[in-house]
Amino acid sequence: MIAAPVVVIGAGLNGLVAAATLALRKVPVVLLDQRPVVGGAAITTEFVPGFRAPTLSHSLGPVAREVIRTLRLDRTDLEFLTPDPALTTLASDGRAIVFHRDPVLTAASISGVSTDDAGRWSEFLSTAQRLGRLLGALASQPPPSIDEISAHEWWKLFMLGRQARALGRRDLTRLVRWMPMAVADLTGEWFQDELVQGAIAAHAIFGHAAGPWSAGTGGMLLQRLGSDPMPVGSGATVRGGPGALSDLVGRIATHAGAQVRTAARVVRITTKDGRVGSVVLENGEEIRAHAVIAAVNPKHALLHLVEPAVLPPSFTERMSHYRTRGVTAKINFALDRLPTFPALSVDSVPLRGRLLIAPSLEYLERAFDATKYGQMSAAPWLEIAVPSVIDPSLAPEGKHVMSVYVHFTPRHLRATTWSDQRENLVRAVMGIVNEHAPGLAELIVGRQVLTPEDLEQRWELTGGHVFHGEHALDQSWMARPLLGWAQYGTPVPGLYLGSAGVHPGGGLTGLPGLLAARRVAQDLRRRQ
Repeated sequence: MIAAPVVVIGAGLNGLVAAATLALRKVPVVLLDQRPVVGGAAITTEFVPGFRAPTLSHSLGPVAREVIRTLRLDRTDLEFLTPDPALTTLASDGRAIVFHRDPVLTAASISGVSTDDAGRWSEFLSTAQRLGRLLGALASQPPPSIDEISAHEWWKLFMLGRQARALGRRDLTRLVRWMPMAVADLTGEWFQDELVQGAIAAHAIFGHAAGPWSAGTGGMLLQRLGSDPMPVGSGATVRGGPGALSDLVGRIATHAGAQVRTAARVVRITTKDGRVGSVVLENGEEIRAHAVIAAVNPKHALLHLVEPAVLPPSFTERMSHYRTRGVTAKINFALDRLPTFPALSVDSVPLRGRLLIAPSLEYLERAFDATKYGQMSAAPWLEIAVPSVIDPSLAPEGKHVMSVYVHFTPRHLRATTWSDQRENLVRAVMGIVNEHAPGLAELIVGRQVLTPEDLEQRWELTGGHVFHGEHALDQSWMARPLLGWAQYGTPVPGLYLGSAGVHPGGGLTGLPGLLAARRVAQDLRRRQ
């Protein structure tokens, strides 16, 4: 039996950040992952000889500034890429709106479809970003305890209160109204054109079993704005794809003294004398631990790795209802040359960012309708990236890779399986894309198709949910993953949670792992 003070389960971005943070504090760490490489959802793989793609996530959270400072990522050779334009949304009639980082350029593009909306863009952007900064401050620190708030937590809440008060009465009213609102109603109060509305709404509901008219999706948008000030998403990534970031954080952890082990699947977390005792690997090896951070889906960690008898029955019951309804599929294409989108300008500038095919709120809602009945949408909405345009290292010279998110594709299909529907998924996607890029099929030299079932079975994303759990209001902040258990601890002393399934959630920001590691380091100091 190997002895180690802290074991981190899961070498996704959050697990890597947690391990590196602890190792930099001179805490001995063993990081374990079942896959042959580190990175989890943040990996770049060669899926066709010579073609490398961001396997799951073609953009980052973006990475939280606090993570960058803690790991000193800004002092490495890692190159962050912030494409401009960030997003181009396409309509079926050939119209397009280009969302630039410069609000003036964005307004100019919007004016092509609606001069009224163009005039409101700057005000909406500044308002959304003011509210987003408050949510970002909320996300950057652990939620307070609901049982006993410490003096330090009171001080943080006081500072947040001052920041909220500084917003003024009008913005505070907006904040209270927007949180429970449907994002369709929110966007409808600001904009008239369906392309603008669809682009903002799609960003809010991305990855979730929710349509634009679902209650609380306004709050989902605000949560996204807390980590990314672009209302349609910034599409930030790194040169070499997200795998380059994971590899670097893994090297930082190793250099600081952490032991990183791949192909090491954890099958059980044991307890001794009422607290965490060890983790047991699939090969029978047991690693003793003073603390364990489960940087995997909290539902998987607590309902499958921990013995049921050590958890309170009421806790187990509540955890079983934590919603992880995955609705996202991913397709990667290897292309012989750059595709042509007639709606775009003759050059490839719009292809530097992402493309969106979600032309209206109605389109999004109809795609979501199928999910309600356990069916794959026949007309899914798509987010497309051609990352090789800004990062030629991903494909041979003159060739490209295309990365496509597909919504809505529920994990559990009624009366069929994903094995039977895989080809239908590809046909549905190609049918949509070919309307905007005729002849694309002739450019494809290879592909990789990942269904929600693949996400669950190959990455252990319970329910196939890309964010380890829905970001509804009842599963956010002090209630993520459960009310009373949002400070990274669990009913098992010494067992902590550190994935996107805990506050502040996903996508790839690294912040949950950082905050969990800080909690563990604090508790270890108290024990010593």
